[in-house]
Amino acid sequence: MGRPPGGHRPHRSLPPPGRSLSLPLSDEVLMGSLVDSAGSNLEQEADVCALGGCSRSWRTACDTDCIWERLFSCRWPTAAADAAVASRVQGWKAVYIDQHRRMSIEISNVVEFVERCLNNGSLESEYYLKAIADLALIANIGFLDVQFFLFSRNHGAIINLIGLHYSIASLHVPPTEVSKALQARQIAGRKVCVNLLKLGRWFYGFRLPDEHESRKISLSELTMSEGAEILAILNRGAVHEVFRLRISLADIDK
Repeated sequence: MGRPPGGHRPHRSLPPPGRSLSLPLSDEVLMGSLVDSAGSNLEQEADVCALGGCSRSWRTACDTDCIWERLFSCRWPTAAADAAVASRVQGWKAVYIDQHRRMSIEISNVVEFVERCLNNGSLESEYYLKAIADLALIANIGFLDVQFFLFSRNHGAIINLIGLHYSIASLHVPPTEVSKALQARQIAGRKVCVNLLKLGRWFYGFRLPDEHESRKISLSELTMSEGAEILAILNRGAVHEVFRLRISLADIDK
């Protein structure tokens, strides 16, 4: 059997995890494999949609409620009970898409706010902390939403940093897991610069000059022990001796 014109081999779609390419799966076995593999991985939704385009059997299996209910429950566990009511009318796939779109809109509003507040690539701490507070107001937001919408290379390092800080401080995601996500999204090496202006101390009745401090650090380093101090400074904002706190890009090429 010859190759198609151009000498290229025909594309073969990948089977679900743990299956051989040569296995002719029945609909029941195929569906069971998908249900078992559907989980909280960032790429699962894209994988399911891609598999749905391989054949009629795959499309039938990938559109079933059991697949999208599992994906929904893994991504938004606290919203699953309420979503079950809507799923009786719309189906779980439609409910999942609606929830994803809602997350996209609400998180995009936070991103747009940050971008409006940027001044020559720098963000004042009051706007930085407001962005994190606004994320906390979004119902059912989870770590996968942060990865989808904030750990994007299309955004700058400051937006990435806000997602990182929110994940650790508010979602209580272990820093090691955040680090893995940064690596997977290819933004771990991006750097930010934290600039502090401290009021001069009083010394024998005289006020010393104000102190400027600048610290550059990568997103990856912020998930390590040395990054905890920087995150604590950012979390406090401009208080006490810190008169002004700004975050800026340290490496605009990444």
